[in-house]
Amino acid sequence: MASSRPPSAKLLDLDLTIVSAKHLKNVNWKNGDLKAYAVFWVDPDRRLSTKSDDSGSTKPVWNERFTLPLPLPLQESYLTLDIFHSKPSETPKPLVGTLRVPLKELPYPDDLARIRTFELTRPSGRPQGKIRVKLGLRERPLPPPPPPPAGFDYHHIIPSQNYYYNTAPMPSPPAPRDYSYGGPSAPVDYSAYDQRQKGGKMGFGTGLAVGAVAGTLGGLALEEGLKYEEEKIADRVENDLAGRDDYSDYRVDY
Repeated sequence: MASSRPPSAKLLDLDLTIVSAKHLKNVNWKNGDLKAYAVFWVDPDRRLSTKSDDSGSTKPVWNERFTLPLPLPLQESYLTLDIFHSKPSETPKPLVGTLRVPLKELPYPDDLARIRTFELTRPSGRPQGKIRVKLGLRERPLPPPPPPPAGFDYHHIIPSQNYYYNTAPMPSPPAPRDYSYGGPSAPVDYSAYDQRQKGGKMGFGTGLAVGAVAGTLGGLALEEGLKYEEEKIADRVENDLAGRDDYSDYRVDY
């Protein structure tokens, strides 16, 4: 049989409001009027204090509220409060009176609005005035859960398709440039132009020959070079046809 585990202890806070005090004695009257303030704690390593009451009265009023987390279980926790004369920044700080309350014996611990009156004592145990406080215990609220992680904005993390991949085709590399204008041209067959048509020497035959030769020059990237070759071929064809035309009229048919 598995042993039952004791329930976990609840975390508690001490809700403390230091209201006022009365019947205090000015233990340092040689240095002026009483300027009382309170120093208190449930954890000696974490002490708090009120502001000083500078009215000079033996009935100081503070009315300051504090929350003190209990570092130990309730059965082992005590509230300790000391009343001092003069401001915290001044010296000496003679002790006026002390209060020590075992929190496990606190009546009505859930009543935070109840004003409680406790007697202050000197270090010798002799009574030294009274202090009025609001004192109560409450369960420490659980810390809020951490917020869920924020969603990633993938629009900014993942680039769009077009950012890395361009769907447009890559431009073709430029054609190699050929600057050798003086090179030999491809041979041309002029037999098709033996029958000259009526309409001038620069007719259909010349255009066809120029187009055929221009096709062989398609690799030329420079327009000026192509134009130069076309004019040279046109002149050559025209001269050749002109030479043939001069003797065509004297050809005898056998």
